[in-house]
Amino acid sequence: MKTHFSQLSEHLHVHHGHVNTGILRDGDRALLIDPSGPTFHLTLGELGITNAEQMLFTHHHRDNTLGFPIANNVRVGVPEKEVAWFAEVETFWNNPQYRWHLYNYHPHNLMLADAIRVTDTYTEGAQIRWGSASLTVLETPGHTDGSVSYLIDVDGKRFAFTGDLIYDEGQLWELYSLQKGQQTSDYHGFLGARDELKASLEKVRQASPAALIPTHGAVMDNPDRAIDALLERLAYCYDKYVAISALRHYFPQLFAEFEGHPGHMPIREGKPAPEFLRHFGTTWIIISENDEAFVMDCGSPTVIKQIQQLQADNEISEVTQFWVTHYHDDHVNANPEFQETFPCETVADSVVAAVITNPIGFRLPCISPAVTRVDRITQDGDSWQWNEFTMTAYHFPGQTYYHGGLLVEGHGVRMFFGGDSFTMAGIDDYCSGNRNLLGADVGYEKCLRLIQELKPTHIFNCHVDPAFDFTDAEITCMLDTLAEREKCYTELFPWDHANYGMDEHWVRCYPYEQEVAPGGTAHLRVEITNHSDEPRTATARPILPASWGMEIDPGEATVLPRAVGGFGFSIPIPQHCETLGRVVIPVDITYNARPLGQFREAIFVFTGG
Repeated sequence: MKTHFSQLSEHLHVHHGHVNTGILRDGDRALLIDPSGPTFHLTLGELGITNAEQMLFTHHHRDNTLGFPIANNVRVGVPEKEVAWFAEVETFWNNPQYRWHLYNYHPHNLMLADAIRVTDTYTEGAQIRWGSASLTVLETPGHTDGSVSYLIDVDGKRFAFTGDLIYDEGQLWELYSLQKGQQTSDYHGFLGARDELKASLEKVRQASPAALIPTHGAVMDNPDRAIDALLERLAYCYDKYVAISALRHYFPQLFAEFEGHPGHMPIREGKPAPEFLRHFGTTWIIISENDEAFVMDCGSPTVIKQIQQLQADNEISEVTQFWVTHYHDDHVNANPEFQETFPCETVADSVVAAVITNPIGFRLPCISPAVTRVDRITQDGDSWQWNEFTMTAYHFPGQTYYHGGLLVEGHGVRMFFGGDSFTMAGIDDYCSGNRNLLGADVGYEKCLRLIQELKPTHIFNCHVDPAFDFTDAEITCMLDTLAEREKCYTELFPWDHANYGMDEHWVRCYPYEQEVAPGGTAHLRVEITNHSDEPRTATARPILPASWGMEIDPGEATVLPRAVGGFGFSIPIPQHCETLGRVVIPVDITYNARPLGQFREAIFVFTGG
């Protein structure tokens, strides 16, 4: 592949690979900023650089730190606040808090597979003299908590290498790294790092650089215009999120500044639940005329005791069916104990069942290691009779893509159990990792169209005692807002659809984690969701540890529009392998001719040997 670079001044160049790398040169030696990529050495050769003697990194993400060898005599400088994620990254991969029950996301994405040696750490205001240039470090959190930008004064001009604060005029590389809690956990913090991002961009602006050079994106020679456009677009996009956010019901104080904004859906009043229902924690229970119980979700052993108390009080006789709405830990943690205590049939949507029967295969928000047995897997629209009630199951990709909905008809009411997908204030899409896709017939658009068709008399949320419903006008408001979101968020990213910038899992490895043994074979599938309206070609190659002494040939696949495709790999495990324990296997991705670097990863856990 041909390499490309541009010259900003006599001594400053930028290599344009899957990321931008700054090259500050002095004769045949260079200081590099975010060096990454297998073709970078070709640019150095064209420039006659034989000694890359110092490297600086803006942040710890794997895509801007790997693929270029670091010699032992090279100085490596990183943000002080992120030094552990460079030099001791195994503490991330080996800590269960970063694997299970994921409510906080800092750090969470694109961690290094292996630690790298660090010689220098930098904080706000640090000065670096190199050749004829002077560098100043600015702490600029937002994309990550510890990100820095480097101001370079050279050849009479000032340039700012800004990491992933900005992609281009009015654009970001992706949104999910901005998931951050303010008064709550990161899980509830959709675009929660926007204030940090804004403050960091303003700090860079005040330094008056002639140009912004992002890690991903275009060199911007009008920083004021680029920053203003991004802040204006972010504010508009966030307003379109708040307008129909269910989080307004749970945490109204977070949105006080938006009260009375035009176009925001008013919050509905609730209505009493029918008398044959009981609600404990995240569990809804339907009691039939013959006193049998239909139970939905079991996130805590306390629920089991409460059901047993209902039996002791003769309110119910036995539990005869169990429905799992979605995979989140507060809905499934106690499922194994529940199934042992109440040996009834367990039913789940096929997409939900894939996760709860094999959680180790996924890395998702709020995921639990608890394994749930599923006896009946439903497809969209499957119906069955449970005593006097008619049950109809649906794939319901609301709060999370891995979610089911259940319509229950009987006693003159039509009840829709939507898991955590709605409150009286709107839609529960406050965690980008949940895969809240935008567009026709996906995500909440699909869910709202179903509610519009089914016309339930009562809608239930697993966390809310009252039932509620939506008027036709409210459903139309939510649909119109989602359509506007699809448009404005697409404009926010350098992709042809918003979902590439919002769906962290549009490229994913399955299984995410698996046990392997020396001398065995691991089977890994890379799955890609094509969010475009045209076919897309993708290539992928797992990057094996250097000590294994082998490479895997890349796979290539054409993925149909708005569909999921991918390819599988069979990976031989060396018989004599020095690497034991947990091993990170990054996967290098190219999509639609755009190299993305080591964009995703899988985990091999060694057993035996």
